[in-house]
Amino acid sequence: MRVLGPVAVLLPAVLILPGCVSPVAKVPQAPVPPAVVQSATRFRKEYLLAPGDQVEVAVRRTPEVSRTVTVRPDGFITLPMVQDVAAAGRSPRELAADLTKLFSERLLHPEVVVIPTQVRQPVIYVTGDVTAPSVVPLRDAPTAVQAITAAGGLRRSGATKEIAIIRLNPEGYVQAIQVPVAVKGQPGPYMALRSTLLQPDDIIFVPETGRSQVSRMLEDFVNRPLVGVTSVLGVYVNFRFIEALTR
Repeated sequence: MRVLGPVAVLLPAVLILPGCVSPVAKVPQAPVPPAVVQSATRFRKEYLLAPGDQVEVAVRRTPEVSRTVTVRPDGFITLPMVQDVAAAGRSPRELAADLTKLFSERLLHPEVVVIPTQVRQPVIYVTGDVTAPSVVPLRDAPTAVQAITAAGGLRRSGATKEIAIIRLNPEGYVQAIQVPVAVKGQPGPYMALRSTLLQPDDIIFVPETGRSQVSRMLEDFVNRPLVGVTSVLGVYVNFRFIEALTR
C-alpha cells in the first residue's frame, strides 16, 4: 500500500487554507483533490460467466461440435460429445481449458476457444454501512449517490465523509479513492456523491463513523484484492482479480 505523493502534499494544504481566509473575502472555492491509496502490485480483471450468459464454443477443424450456447440456470452448458459442463463461476479461459480436456477424450489435439457473445450488464457494488448492501446496474446508478440510494441509503452510523470508491485503474493497480467533499456542512458529502461518476465494477465502501473500518477496507480491497473482493462481495461478483507480473 502506498499513498500517492501529490495527494499527501495537497490534502493537508486544503485542510489548512480555509482557516486562513477572512470570512468576508470572496475567494473562489478550489476543488478538493481526492485522497488515493494504491496497491503495490498490479492486477488484471477476468470476467466470470454466470447463468444467462451466452458463449460461442469454437473447436478448430471440428465445426460439427462447435456451438453458441447459453449458460443454464443450473450453471451448466450442453455440447455434443461432452454433454453437460459446468460454466458458471468459470472464466472463458478456464472453460476453454476444461473443454479442451474433455474433447481430448474423443478428438485428436482439439483447439477450443470460448468467446462470450452476450454477457451481463455492467454493475456497481455497494457495501459497508448501508441499509442493504447491493449489486446495482450501472445504467440505473451512474453516480455514487444513486448507487447508495439504490442500496437503501446510508445508515445513521455511516461515515459520509470517508466514503471510498475502489477500482482497477488502466495501469492495473487497485485504487481506493476517497470521495472529495468540497462544500462544508451537512449537504457537502451528498453533493460530492452526486457529482462522482462511476465505472463498471466499481466498489463503493461506506465505513462506520468512529470505527476503524477504513483500515480493514484498505487491507481487503487494496492490499489483498484476490481474496478481499470475493469474501466481502460474495458470489455475486462479476469478475476476479488476477495478479499480473510487474517488470
